[in-house]
Amino acid sequence: MDQLSYEEFVRAHKLGPLVDIKTACQIASVGHSRFYELAKEGAFILIPNGSRRNVTAQNLHQYYLALIAAASIEVV
Repeated sequence: MDQLSYEEFVRAHKLGPLVDIKTACQIASVGHSRFYELAKEGAFILIPNGSRRNVTAQNLHQYYLALIAAASIEVV
């Protein structure tokens, strides 16, 4: 299965260094509740930004790579 490099991932999703939770949920294809469950499990690190929370684009890319790796294991 093909993987996007970090640069390709950021360009494809038009991301800045910090990503708001709504956008992160859309990219990760999960709802808010599942997103916060994943954050509690350590898949996402929440970055305080005033009264809001963000994640890094790099963190989203790492999650993407983990999903690709899991899919590759299941296919074999």
